[in-house]
Amino acid sequence: MDGRHANMNPLPTDEEARSLLRKIVEGQAYRQLMLANIRGHGIKFLPELEDKIAHAERLTLSLRHFREVQRVYAELSSGADVISAVRGKMERIPYPASRMDLAVCLFLCMRAERAALTAYVDCVAADFAAIARTRLEIPPSGDVPRDAAFVEFCADPSNRPHAQQMVNRWLTVCLVSLGRPDSPGDARAVALGLRSRRVSDIVDEFLGGLAPFLEACALVLPDAATLGVELPAARPPARRS
Repeated sequence: MDGRHANMNPLPTDEEARSLLRKIVEGQAYRQLMLANIRGHGIKFLPELEDKIAHAERLTLSLRHFREVQRVYAELSSGADVISAVRGKMERIPYPASRMDLAVCLFLCMRAERAALTAYVDCVAADFAAIARTRLEIPPSGDVPRDAAFVEFCADPSNRPHAQQMVNRWLTVCLVSLGRPDSPGDARAVALGLRSRRVSDIVDEFLGGLAPFLEACALVLPDAATLGVELPAARPPARRS
């Protein structure tokens, strides 16, 4: 084991760290189940058989990875089921209404999950760090709205209000899934080595990376008031990825 991982253990033993890690694992379960349910719902919008097969394969892989999330949560919670723990939140998530809506949703939700996971690859809980690394090894899929169809859709000014509404809706869902910035638990998770960055930094990375997509589509990054969510107090200019 290299020096970077020398202090890692399968799971923390003190109650404060275990309690915070339970919340972190619930957040990961929420994001993974959200993507899985959306993929299951959205397969009907894909007209080509090969697209459906690729979509289903990614769904199956995600669900297989989810078994590890279940296992870690059960070990942290005396056998409790993580699906039951997040069911109430899951019931509030909307579903895409069209192929374009599905594409925007998956693009944003996958980027949000990856932004969150990068903060856990060096988590002192080795079992959860392994989950993060495994998820990040999966290359981004092709079902994102950067193809010609979506750009062409946005090229017509009359379509942009609807495109912006889709972006705003899924941005809100993604930001909620990343957690509340600057909470006491957020700071303690970083101090205890459960996460390498605060939620505000994860949100900054996620939003900053959207600049090329928004520019190509002539859309804008809405403010917190428009989205109805809490954002970090100060955010650097959007970065190109």
